[in-house]
Amino acid sequence: MTAHSKRTQLGLSLIELMIALALGLVLIVGLGNVYVNSSRASKELQKAGQQIENGRYALEVLTNELRHAGFFGALGVFAAPAAASDPCTTNEAALQESMNLPLQVFRAANLASRPDLSTTTCTAGLLANANLAVGSDVVVIRRADTNALAVGDTPVAGEVYVQANSIEADIQFGANAAITAASMADGVTAATIRKMDGSAGTIRKFHVHVFFVAPCRAGSGAGGACTNTDDTIPTLKMLSLEINPATAALAIVQVPLVAGIEIFKLELGIDDSPTDVNLLTGLPGDGIVDSYAAGPTLVQMGNGVSGRIFILARNTEPTPGHVDQKSYLLGSATPLVMAAANDAFKRHLFLGEVLLSNMGGRKEIPL
Repeated sequence: MTAHSKRTQLGLSLIELMIALALGLVLIVGLGNVYVNSSRASKELQKAGQQIENGRYALEVLTNELRHAGFFGALGVFAAPAAASDPCTTNEAALQESMNLPLQVFRAANLASRPDLSTTTCTAGLLANANLAVGSDVVVIRRADTNALAVGDTPVAGEVYVQANSIEADIQFGANAAITAASMADGVTAATIRKMDGSAGTIRKFHVHVFFVAPCRAGSGAGGACTNTDDTIPTLKMLSLEINPATAALAIVQVPLVAGIEIFKLELGIDDSPTDVNLLTGLPGDGIVDSYAAGPTLVQMGNGVSGRIFILARNTEPTPGHVDQKSYLLGSATPLVMAAANDAFKRHLFLGEVLLSNMGGRKEIPL
């Protein structure tokens, strides 16, 4: 090989360089598309997983609360509700009366309306229309804490407690004084609620939990209420009867629970047959569901023994290119069909049924 022929192979021609650049660009574009598609798929998978987790958690929270509705310690009986109770009251006598209605349902008649809360004081606060998503129900659970106070424990001043034996119960407000074997939650007054052995009835914290869907996740209004300038992520929230840290006074405090919950509906399983009072239980019915009511009356709420839960969860972020063309059935006793939203949010319907153990159990005929 001559010296001249060696020199001609030291570099690349312009054509070879252009071909190499073209091949490199093709590889880069291909790898870029793979990365973008992989990233998009991973993000969609993450959103789908979050949606499923949110829906399952919301169902679990509501199921557990419904199971505990009407649990007031040793108390095994309570009177039929004489009137609807105000979920937002902090009055001692009203709270005492509300124990006769452990589960209270405010129904949104259709998917374009909100529940009627005009008979309550809630509309002046966190259950005003601006803080309620359309179509969703409002459900109130009243119960005692599963942990009882022991002798020597100090109830929180101003908190609500219930002292009960097997046949009667009393609402009390706590004080910063340790309870004794014979005292009430205030630590001073002699207990009038006693067990068969003469000792004081057990004392537990009294809970009022109000579940609803708000049209935003983080509200900028008073107490966290939604305004028209907030985000538009529907969120399952809870109102709880607590000492407000900001005011150190008893109040209804809002607690956000699960984002992406669009609609929550509850149907109540009613036990109203046989109508004769059973001699063993002292109540009509037998603990078995006879019918379901989507908008239960006061009497039906007193006879509720089970609940059907319908939860429509959606992604908190839209999916580009997706169009939700599915409709969703949100009920069986009174079917409500949510028409296709035709938007970019993916949705999933979660269903559950739960036995109201404390309400239904008192009607079950002992074997």
